Amino acid sequence: MTMGGENGKNAGDWPGDWMDQLPSAVILVRDGKVIKANRHAVFLFDWKAGLPEDPDWFDGGWLTWRAEDRTYFDVRWECVPVVDRTLLRLELMAVRTGGESFHVELRLSPGPGFTDLVQITDISESRFRQQALQDREAHYRRLNDIAQEAIVQIKGGVVLDVNSRFLAMLGVDHAEEVIGDPVGQLGLRRIGNLEPIDGSGVFDRGDWMMQNRNGEVLNLDIGKGRLEDGSEVWMMYDISDRKRIEYDLIQERERFRLLVQSSPNGILILVDDLIRYANPVAEKLFKGDSNVLEGMRFESMFPEEHRQLALFCSSEARQGRDVEEWELELPTNKKRITLKWRLTIFDGQPAVQVNLSDVTDRHSLMQERIRAELAEEANQQLTQQIEQRIAAEAALKSATARMRSIVESGEDFVIWTATAGHIVTSANRNFIQWLGGDDERDGKSMEDLSNRLSDAVRKSQEWNGFDLEDRFARAVSGTPQRFEWAIVPEGKGDDRRWLQLFLNPIELVEGTPEISAIAYDITERKRIDKAIRGALKEKEILLQEVHHRVKNNLQIINSILNLQKNFVNDEKTITGLEEIQNRVSTMSIIHETLYQNTDVSNIGFPSYLTRIAGNIIQGYQSSTQVKLETELEDLQAPLDQAIPCGLILNEWVSNAMKYAFEGREKGTISVGLRSRPVKDNPEEEEIQIEVCDDGVGLPKGFDWSGRDSLGLYLVQALSEQLDAELLAESDEGTRFLVSFRRPKNLFDG
Repeated sequence: MTMGGENGKNAGDWPGDWMDQLPSAVILVRDGKVIKANRHAVFLFDWKAGLPEDPDWFDGGWLTWRAEDRTYFDVRWECVPVVDRTLLRLELMAVRTGGESFHVELRLSPGPGFTDLVQITDISESRFRQQALQDREAHYRRLNDIAQEAIVQIKGGVVLDVNSRFLAMLGVDHAEEVIGDPVGQLGLRRIGNLEPIDGSGVFDRGDWMMQNRNGEVLNLDIGKGRLEDGSEVWMMYDISDRKRIEYDLIQERERFRLLVQSSPNGILILVDDLIRYANPVAEKLFKGDSNVLEGMRFESMFPEEHRQLALFCSSEARQGRDVEEWELELPTNKKRITLKWRLTIFDGQPAVQVNLSDVTDRHSLMQERIRAELAEEANQQLTQQIEQRIAAEAALKSATARMRSIVESGEDFVIWTATAGHIVTSANRNFIQWLGGDDERDGKSMEDLSNRLSDAVRKSQEWNGFDLEDRFARAVSGTPQRFEWAIVPEGKGDDRRWLQLFLNPIELVEGTPEISAIAYDITERKRIDKAIRGALKEKEILLQEVHHRVKNNLQIINSILNLQKNFVNDEKTITGLEEIQNRVSTMSIIHETLYQNTDVSNIGFPSYLTRIAGNIIQGYQSSTQVKLETELEDLQAPLDQAIPCGLILNEWVSNAMKYAFEGREKGTISVGLRSRPVKDNPEEEEIQIEVCDDGVGLPKGFDWSGRDSLGLYLVQALSEQLDAELLAESDEGTRFLVSFRRPKNLFDG
């Protein structure tokens, strides 16, 4: 393929310094290898010899090609005919000779002599600035979202951006529901102006009202700031609670003013020794005219000789110290008055309240004192009530918010409160969704929920085996209730739904008794439990049937052996068959016990061992009258322990019956079973089975290792299965002991 114009020349035919005259790093590539580089490229990559050590620009290591970069290059360049190639841009990671990595931009265009002309630009700094700008923007967004105030950016009367706090205040979930809307659609209405805070950057501040999408009316303090692009930032503070408190305080202040106005004593309110308020009685005592005392210096109301005392008392009272009341005569009207001092609050400032009593007449003095004390006490109570009410409202609001958050956050819990007759007083969202009610939770909605709840209790009465109404009535009377409630949803036929319900009385100081109800759905648990119980029952029946059949088969074998004895004349053979019968009978007892038990995984050790020993003693035809004595602890044994222990007991009791009582009329065999703690491992216990007789004892030179007896061989083999220790002693009889360990909590499950 040839190229038109100068591109048809060979690279060597071009002037040698033409690449160095270019202002950027340039290389020529042919067949994927660098054949020439200008001085800017050599400097950029720090190539000592003028070219890279490995000129392969895919695998040379000085450019890092990702798989997607290589695919893009092949599709847009390598597979395109030369005459159809257009400028191609790529961003790759490059590596200088010293190992330093940096970002570069490659611009490929057809070069001379069928080469690829590659311009290389270091874009590390621009990439760094771009990343820094993105990080700064993300940081600003995070600060904006965690700000306590709602923030709205507006330009040309249109909303450009909002933070999450404003979305919550407006009652919407996504910023897309607001962005792009005219600001007039936000439901804002200005009702007054406020003074901007100096140095805050706010050029306009006002008192606003807003009705959000949930229908709530909020009072807002909105300050406006201006950005460099001409847009405005509105910072909004929700002051609804403060407005309500201010309104309550105004009402309380008005009541206080009315109380003071009607007081029979004169009352002065001093702020920095200036009279800020004087009730009519005080005006009459000093001037005789109304509304002339306010704004006057307090000490100027007294004769010269009393002014310093008046200032001193005012100062002491303002500092919270106790001031003794004092009495003086007014020169203007010759009336004698007493002054009482106390610290108070007036228009949010510390103030001194001076109570004035006319004591001209001693009889009226007593009356006035009583009235003044009553007024003072009422004032204190009123002030305390205001403070307590503000604190109580704040605490109640916080507690209510926390409790509502807890109640609503329980996704699987249905919660409500109600009085007698299922009159619902409050409910969470899950309860409303369960009954299909209205989420407004107003009086009408609560009445509807109460009717629905009553219907649900009434309709489900026949599905429960107890009196539902009685359970609810007990809870209202003060007795907590807990039960499973079966209900049938509408249109579901006999498909029951189960709820685990907890009813608890609510302790109210006064009013109608209420209960709190908490329920969660256990339908799936009941279904699984029923399936598991059925499966376990089937398994127990099958296992019992297996043990029954095994026991029958062993009895058949025992019967066959018994028949066989009738055809044998040799005494040793008959004795051997009888020993086999005893062993088979021992195993048969285990399976008979298991299929008769409700628990087929283990059996009771005492009854099992007693039955084996008793059967052996009764089965032997002996002239000796043998007595069986037992001392057995109440222990359980799993199948893998019961069979070996039973066969070992069989061998020991059989051995005693054969050899211990020769020539004697009477004998005793005792069987013991006990559990002992293990000192080196408190998680285990040691099981000991002991067989003793008062017979002739063991022969001299008795050795466990001898294998000349099948019974002895079986005892050793079975003890190895149990990982047990064997002990044989002969002292006025014979004592056999087998002991093995097992976990203490073997049957806890």
